[in-house]
Amino acid sequence: MPHLSVEMWILIAVSVVTAYLVVPPLFSVIQTSLTTTTLAGAIEAVTLRHYRDVLFGFRLAAPLANTFYFALGSSVLSTFIGGSIAWLVTRTDTPLRGLGYFTAFASFGTPFILYTIGWLLLLGRSGPVNAWLRSLFDLTGPAFNVYSLPGMVLIESFLWSPLVFLMLAASFRAMDPALEEASTACGASGWQTIRRVSLRLILPALFSVVLLIFIRAFEAFEIPALVGLPGDVQVLTTSIYLDAHRMPPRYGTAGAFSVILMLVVAAALYFYSRTTREAARFHTVTGKGYRPALIRVGRWRYFTAGLIALYSFCLLVLPFFIVLWASLLPFYSHPSLEALSRLTLRNYETVVKFPKLFDAVRNSMLLGIGTATLVMALTTLASWILVRTRLKARWLLDLLTTLPLVFPGIVMGLAILRFYLIVPIPIYATLWILLVAYVARYIPYGIRYTHAGLLQLHRELEEAAYSSGASWLNCFRRITLPLLTPSFLGGWVFVFLISAKELAMSILLAGPRTPVVSVTIFELWENAQLGELAAFGVVWTAILLTVAMGYYLFARRYGIQLQ
Repeated sequence: MPHLSVEMWILIAVSVVTAYLVVPPLFSVIQTSLTTTTLAGAIEAVTLRHYRDVLFGFRLAAPLANTFYFALGSSVLSTFIGGSIAWLVTRTDTPLRGLGYFTAFASFGTPFILYTIGWLLLLGRSGPVNAWLRSLFDLTGPAFNVYSLPGMVLIESFLWSPLVFLMLAASFRAMDPALEEASTACGASGWQTIRRVSLRLILPALFSVVLLIFIRAFEAFEIPALVGLPGDVQVLTTSIYLDAHRMPPRYGTAGAFSVILMLVVAAALYFYSRTTREAARFHTVTGKGYRPALIRVGRWRYFTAGLIALYSFCLLVLPFFIVLWASLLPFYSHPSLEALSRLTLRNYETVVKFPKLFDAVRNSMLLGIGTATLVMALTTLASWILVRTRLKARWLLDLLTTLPLVFPGIVMGLAILRFYLIVPIPIYATLWILLVAYVARYIPYGIRYTHAGLLQLHRELEEAAYSSGASWLNCFRRITLPLLTPSFLGGWVFVFLISAKELAMSILLAGPRTPVVSVTIFELWENAQLGELAAFGVVWTAILLTVAMGYYLFARRYGIQLQ
């Protein structure tokens, strides 16, 4: 057997582990869509019947149209909201600019499902917003139906606007204001300068953000499940969920829906990668000519500061306040002076004493810590192979670490569920199957941090260690890892936060003995246990907010972006 280098051994090991995580789900979902099975799970026949039922049985048209409307509306509205605040914070001297960054980072500590429930309480038929609008306009019925496509778009836009803010803030900071000043000096009005100079410079970043949010909304599950299903609005992800939860389950049809969803996401990801690759043609930070400056807003400063404060109030304070209010009532009613007399801590006592809720917190913490640690360890080695070596076979590793992006969460959950029902590996309905799913799902997120971190480290430091006789392990442990620590820890916290809030995969994979927080909150909502849900959500949000704000301080110190 020929002698293999350390680099080749690492490539083989990381590729085998990554392939085990991401290839079986792909195989499983395709096989499920093309076969029929017996009650025992054995393959009965290969068929295209599931695709025929979906494509020609008119089951695809409505969910697909709703998904496109939902994703496109959410991406445009969230980009407008987040982009407007990002421009005010980074390009103007308006007060309260730090509040924009604080709001964006703090929002990542709020579970998506709890955030959605908060807005449902605010905008629901008997919520305070509809009550205020009814009294203002003297209406007899609700002014706004949140259980509709527009309601889904509105809540999804609020959910993703912090990510838009963080992504566009970096692009706005890199724009050279001298180009806008030259336009103004040539006699162009403010609107002409924005339309002909500013928007064209930011167009690639803007388009890439719209595409990214479109992809995220296209594969979203929480809002379509909590908002869409009660309003009889089905999208592709909820169609998959409903088919998988029928008795008996219709896994074949769910698999066909999954393949169609994956193909659309893959096409959107292709256009997203093309857009980000061509962004270099619009670079304006080119050297000594670049002079960042802030636009003076003058007497408009109070108005712009009010917009930032309103953004923070609507994004953080309102949904959290209404959930906190619900947690202090024996039965829910919208905020009023009369309801103050009924405030109680009984729901929090129930949360503390109920073992299943404690088990859910423990399991989610263990899964979050385990997922973040395994993802960052695996992607650190993968990034080192991709950045530091010239091995021809590294394209395979690059493909494997990118492949999970094609899987929406609900599709990954269904694929892993089907795979471990068939193979003789006894991890079904345990925490191990959730850990496998989380690690497979979040590999691309971890590699985003480690790959960027290694690109910033010059290889001459490692070459100096090798020249002094250090082994690869000593060099990696004493030089590479310490220098990579900011990116590693930033990625670790980010993966921890998103895995601790995950619902789409968990709702298919979590068993009765392995509850996790997101599924527990979902079940409490379905059982109309709003008081206990709210108290449990407040406790969990406090834990995640502590982690998120610690990351905010860490990211500010080391200049790490949460994307």
